[in-house]
Amino acid sequence: TIKFCDYYDFEFSKLKNLKMPIIRLETDFTNQSYGQLLTRLEGFAETINKTDGKRKNINMNGKYFVGIDSGSTSTELVAVDKDLNIVKSVMVRTGANAGVGARNALEKAGIDIEDITHIVATGYGRKNIDFADDNVTEITCHAKGAKHIYNDVKTIIDIGGQDSKVISLDENGKVIGFVMNDKCAAGTGRFLENMAKVLEISIDEMAQIGLKYKNDLTISSMCTVFAESEVVSLIAENYSVSDIVHGLNKSVAVKTRALANSAKDKGAVMMTGGVAKNKGVVTELEKQLNVKIFIPQQPEFCGALGAALIAA
Repeated sequence: TIKFCDYYDFEFSKLKNLKMPIIRLETDFTNQSYGQLLTRLEGFAETINKTDGKRKNINMNGKYFVGIDSGSTSTELVAVDKDLNIVKSVMVRTGANAGVGARNALEKAGIDIEDITHIVATGYGRKNIDFADDNVTEITCHAKGAKHIYNDVKTIIDIGGQDSKVISLDENGKVIGFVMNDKCAAGTGRFLENMAKVLEISIDEMAQIGLKYKNDLTISSMCTVFAESEVVSLIAENYSVSDIVHGLNKSVAVKTRALANSAKDKGAVMMTGGVAKNKGVVTELEKQLNVKIFIPQQPEFCGALGAALIAA
């Protein structure tokens, strides 16, 4: 994992030279960190022990294979048929209960449980979806979905509501490494949502307005709380909203670059997650990485699509 606020031990750089899989875990020993630790551990296990993990209770009379991505902010559902064609894709707010959010997604999709052959859940809320037949980490699901959408992809940058991650793939689409930042909201969708509220604009407006900047501002604070104070100060100094949003976009890009630089051979880069719909962030990230980033039509559905493909 990569952390933005602390320094690494020198010993860790030596361990990386060993010819064996290695995972580094960090925790503050709170209950809130359980989901993040579980994702790291299970994602690591999935990279070194590839199994389909399916249970035996498969409905042979079903018409659809369903993937549900239960995130901190939203829940996405994708259903595919036996030919792997997408027949349904819906998104709802997760709310306070991941299981309820998943059922709401199923209801919105208009799919009866009897018509489903197999359901795979992913995302931080995957363990709380009791009607799912299996659960797989978003690491594996994003890899599966991304490879299906863009066959040449080698590096996936996923920025969601509460975390950001970079996943490296081999030529066959197998995960060969990943890094995550989920200890801090900086550089995530939640960070941008909070800043949009401070600026009194919608998240959709924010995605476009930063492209019209005149002053190349830099938001120097790494911490979300301090960055908010910095934004308030810039407002007081009479900088335009476009300039400030540009500075925020650049801040997210710089933080993400720290993760992406862990990939030795980036190859073709694809971005997933809701933040991929923010053209300002994508533009700044392309500048930071000096690469062209592929954005799918519905980047927020990549994890759910991967889960549906695994279900099939």
